[in-house]
Amino acid sequence: MCTLFAQKGEIYYGLQGGPSFDWMSSDNNLINSNGVRFGFKLGGALEYYLDDWLIFSTGVGFAFGQGGKLLYKTGGDLFPNSDIDNSELNPGNKPFPNNTEVTYKMQIFEFPTSLKYLISLPNQNVDFFFAFPEITLGIIGRTRGDISATGLELSRQDIGKDVRAFNMSWGVGTGVTYEAQVGRVSAGIYLQRGISDLTKDDGTLVTENPDGTFETERENSRGTLNGIILKLAYFF
Repeated sequence: MCTLFAQKGEIYYGLQGGPSFDWMSSDNNLINSNGVRFGFKLGGALEYYLDDWLIFSTGVGFAFGQGGKLLYKTGGDLFPNSDIDNSELNPGNKPFPNNTEVTYKMQIFEFPTSLKYLISLPNQNVDFFFAFPEITLGIIGRTRGDISATGLELSRQDIGKDVRAFNMSWGVGTGVTYEAQVGRVSAGIYLQRGISDLTKDDGTLVTENPDGTFETERENSRGTLNGIILKLAYFF
């Protein structure tokens, strides 16, 4: 059946997946986004036709290799809840120096939900779609971090205790749906922006004064996960 003639109440099931290009951002000007990570998403999808031009879409999936790089221009005790392999970096007033770069690597169990608006082409098996809003709830799984600074290089550190258990984001997307003989195929591109703070903010940033004294402030920033996602889906 051509998507153009889909009826209200019809349900389609499918599989979807694709690559993602992710980055972390912060609302603290002393913590800067510093690079993009390549990840991948894979899962199941369900589409319910509220009308012949409006779809409620939901699903469940796994996101691998999510994260990004943050540059902490002011150092301090950045991971107070985690056990860093180098024991000298666990205690102390300022175990991590200025300009410490952290690469966050996360696995996330996701539940995306969106509304899709269809624009059909007359006498064609192709529909264009616009998805908004897409709300995604994520459960954070294993989290690892690569930490680098002058004279410091650590990989695959278990920093999960300094990352929150849940993540929420909103997104927008566009693409095309094609009705083939063996099923329905869609391809789209999505922008995803983080809403919730991924970091627990239990750490401290420490500034050393010229007279040798220290000023300590809580690392009270909102670190969010963002991404551009290419989604390919097959419905049957």
